[in-house]
Amino acid sequence: MSFKRSAQLFVLLAILVSSLGFTGSAKAYYCSSYVTVQWGDTLSGIAALCGTTTYAIQAANPGLGSWVYAGQVLYIPTGYYAPAPVYYAPSGGTYVVQWGDTLGSIAARMGVSYYDILAVNPQIWNPSLIYGGQVINLPAAAPVYHTVQSGETLRIIAGYYGTSVYGLQLLNPLVYDANWIYAGQVIRVR
Repeated sequence: MSFKRSAQLFVLLAILVSSLGFTGSAKAYYCSSYVTVQWGDTLSGIAALCGTTTYAIQAANPGLGSWVYAGQVLYIPTGYYAPAPVYYAPSGGTYVVQWGDTLGSIAARMGVSYYDILAVNPQIWNPSLIYGGQVINLPAAAPVYHTVQSGETLRIIAGYYGTSVYGLQLLNPLVYDANWIYAGQVIRVR
C-alpha cells in the first residue's frame, strides 16, 4: 500500500473516530446550568446524575412534562453534581431512596406502615415508581403491638388496624405463614 493511500486511510479513520467520540452528554459527573438532552437520556437519569430531582427540573423548566427528547435544552437548578446524602430516620423525618428499595421494604425497615408512607407523600402517584435519590417523608410512629386472641386470623387483625395481611407479614418476619398464628402470640401491627 502506498504512503498516500495509508495517509488517506489514517485521516479518514481520525475523522470517523472524532465524529463518533465525545459528543457531550448529560451523563457526566457534573452538570452545567444548562444540559442538552442526548438520545437515550431520561429526566430521572439526568436528575440523578446532576444531583437534583425530577420535580426540581420540572419546576425550573415550565411546561416540561415527564418526557424529554434529544436536542432539548434543560435548565438544571443545581448546576453541579452533589451525591444525595443517605438519611436513616428511626421515626419521622425523611429518607433518601436507595437503588433497589421498594415502599414495602422501606416501611418494614423503618417500622411504619406502607399506607402511612403513602399518606405523608402525596407526590407519589404510583407506589411502584420510586427511584434512587428520591427523598420521601416518613411518618412519625411508635410501634403498636397486638396480642392474638382465640379465633383471630391475620386478616381479622389487619381489618382492626386498617392494614393488610402482607403489611403485617412485613412487620413480623418471624410469622412465616399467615395461617399459623396462635392465641397469646404478640405481633406488631404498626
